[in-house]
Amino acid sequence: MAKFTPTHAVILVLVFTVVSMVPGIEGGRCTEVLDPKKCVLNDCKKMCFQKHKSIGGQCTQSGGTPINPTFDCVCTYDCPL
Repeated sequence: MAKFTPTHAVILVLVFTVVSMVPGIEGGRCTEVLDPKKCVLNDCKKMCFQKHKSIGGQCTQSGGTPINPTFDCVCTYDCPL
């Protein structure tokens, strides 16, 4: 009978890691820019929840200058199946 070696343990960990990274039945995560002109965090979170039932609304820097940056309202939500 074969012995369980540290190499077997590493292989098992790698297999479980790969399997956990593969999206299952869920559709994964999607993102959508809801407002490319300006972002007010509370408004962004509200728009994201109203449109996609998600609390993933956030302001992300999209350009501008270091002194006057611009921010987009980006919504992260569960992709539909």
